[in-house]
Amino acid sequence: MKKTTALLMCAAIAATASAQLKVASNGQIRVGDDKGLTTNISPAAIGVDPGVGVVIPSRFPNDTVSTIHVGGKGMYDSGGLIMFGYREHVSIGESNYDSSALNNSGVLELEGMGGVRYTSGGYTIFSYNPTLRTIGSTTKASFSFTPSVSAPQYLTTSDARCKTDIEPLEDIGSQLRDIVPVSYTLVQETGAENQDAPAGAPRKSGAQQNTQHQYGFLAQDVREVYPELVYEDSEGMLSIDYTGFIPILVDAIQNLQTTVEAQAATIEALQNKNPEAQSIHDEDSVVASLSQNRPNPFRASTVINCVLPEDVSDAFLCVYDLNGNQKMRRNISGRGSVDITIEGNTLNAGMYIYTLIADGIEIGSKRMILTD
Repeated sequence: MKKTTALLMCAAIAATASAQLKVASNGQIRVGDDKGLTTNISPAAIGVDPGVGVVIPSRFPNDTVSTIHVGGKGMYDSGGLIMFGYREHVSIGESNYDSSALNNSGVLELEGMGGVRYTSGGYTIFSYNPTLRTIGSTTKASFSFTPSVSAPQYLTTSDARCKTDIEPLEDIGSQLRDIVPVSYTLVQETGAENQDAPAGAPRKSGAQQNTQHQYGFLAQDVREVYPELVYEDSEGMLSIDYTGFIPILVDAIQNLQTTVEAQAATIEALQNKNPEAQSIHDEDSVVASLSQNRPNPFRASTVINCVLPEDVSDAFLCVYDLNGNQKMRRNISGRGSVDITIEGNTLNAGMYIYTLIADGIEIGSKRMILTD
C-alpha cells in the first residue's frame, strides 16, 4: 500500500512539473504540449496570403469530444504521435503543422517498418509489405486485398512523361494461343493460418471458399508466356496483372484485322480477275466444319457439333490428351449437322484436344476442359 501511494505521488509530481500529462475536470486525459493559445493569429502572421481562402482558427479549440487528447509540438498542438517500440518500427500520429504547407495539418500518418496488416473477424482484409512481390528479377512493394474490392472507377498512371524505353509491341499477341482460359472457384485464405508457411508449401486448412464461379487464367501458365504479368510473394503464391493483358489483346486484334483486310483485298482481286468465280458458290452447298463443345468446361457431359457434306464417305472424331495420346474415337455416320455427345465419366478430369477427320483430311481441332 505504501509503495502504491508513493508511486501515485511521484506520478502526480512529475505530471505537474512537466505539464505533459493532465487529467481535466471532465475526465479527459491530455498528453503532450498544452500551449493554451488564446490570441488571434492572422494569416499574414504565419506567411499565408489571405486571398487563398484558407481559414485560420483564432485560437486552439477546447476539445470536449475525445477521451484522450495527444498533443504535439507543432502549431495548434499538431504532430501528436503514439509509438510502439522505436518510431521507425510502428507509430500512429498526425503530420506536424507547417505554415508553408497548410495541407499538412490534420493528415493522419501510419508507419510500420515491416508493413501494415488490417484484420477483422480472424481474417486478413488487406496488407502491405514493402518487399514481398517479385516480378521476374525485380522485387516491388505489395498492397494486397483478400476479399473482393469494388469502386466506381480504377485509374492507372499512364502519362508518357512518366515512361522511358517506350517501344511498340511486335506481334506479342500471337503468344496468346499458348494460354488456356479456364473457369474456377477461388479459395480465399484467412491469412493467419499460413503466415509462417515456407515458400511453395501447401496451404493449410481454414481457407474460405468463394462459391461464385469465375473465369481467368492460371498464373503458372501465364508466367511461361508473359512472365512480366505474374507476381510472386514470399510464400510462393502467384498473382496476375490482368490489366497488362489489354495492350496484348489490342496488338492481337490489330494484327488479325490486318490479316483479314489483306485476305479481303486478295479475294476481291481474284473476283475482279475472274467474275465467273462469284457465281460458282452454291448457296445450298455444305462445307465441313467443327464447332466448340458446349458447355465448356463440363463435368457431366458436353456436345460437339460438326457439319459434313453428303459426299463425305468416311468421317470420325478423335480425342487426344495434351501429350498427343489418343483417348477416344467416334465414327460419324450422319451427314449435314451432327451432334456428338461426350460423357464426362469416359475420361479423366483434364484438358483435351478433339479433331474432326473427313476423308483423311483434318477439318479442325479444338480444346475442351473436363472438371472433376
